[in-house]
Amino acid sequence: MGKKLYIGTSGWSYSHWKEIFYPATLPYERRLEFYSKHFATSEVNSSFYHLPQEKTIINWYSCTPEGFIFSVKAPRSITHLKRLSSADEEWEKFKNRIDLLKEKLGPILLQFPPSFKKNEENLQKLINFLRGKEKYRFALEFRHKSWCDEEVYEILKSLNAAWTIADSSRYPKAKVVTADFCYIRMHGPQSLYSSSYSDQQLKELADEIRQYAKVCNEIYVYFNNDVNGCAVKNAKTLMEFTSEIL
Repeated sequence: MGKKLYIGTSGWSYSHWKEIFYPATLPYERRLEFYSKHFATSEVNSSFYHLPQEKTIINWYSCTPEGFIFSVKAPRSITHLKRLSSADEEWEKFKNRIDLLKEKLGPILLQFPPSFKKNEENLQKLINFLRGKEKYRFALEFRHKSWCDEEVYEILKSLNAAWTIADSSRYPKAKVVTADFCYIRMHGPQSLYSSSYSDQQLKELADEIRQYAKVCNEIYVYFNNDVNGCAVKNAKTLMEFTSEIL
């Protein structure tokens, strides 16, 4: 197909993956190296809570193979505390740090709280924040149903920002493509973060991915159902179901 499909998990340093995914004797500091032998991408979630140290990001870069991609979640100071207002300082610190990933930097995820609703003020904040940052690719996950709106989709298309297709039983979902890449987050079909997808559900997702591949150059899929290693198992199964794209 000539497309790039990246499938991985949201994070990799889970202690409860020991003996489920990671060998019992594997040192903590070698988990990413081991992970990168199985998956070509991961979504960094820890950056939402605190800015990773320079040496940490340099290590991420050096211990992963050529072609590995890190998608990175923007800090909550930008999306939850400042809500995109007067967040220049926070953005600069974050940007300067993730730039250390060089060509391994993938999309930046902006995940908003359910209390962040669509209105004219928030729409303008969004436009103002994204403008001038064309060097970066943004994926936006909205958790209030008011954002499931054609006006929003058209604005995102004009900015080449991806609507995040997020699957869960709690938050709204819209299967919309608004950029030249597609960004998918799988939070768990029943219990958030802790339920597994069936083979049938993953086959249906694989069919959807084939449709997205007709209009997108790159597709990123991250499983965020880390409990009991569901994310790893589901990601591997989806890779099997989409092997002709990978």
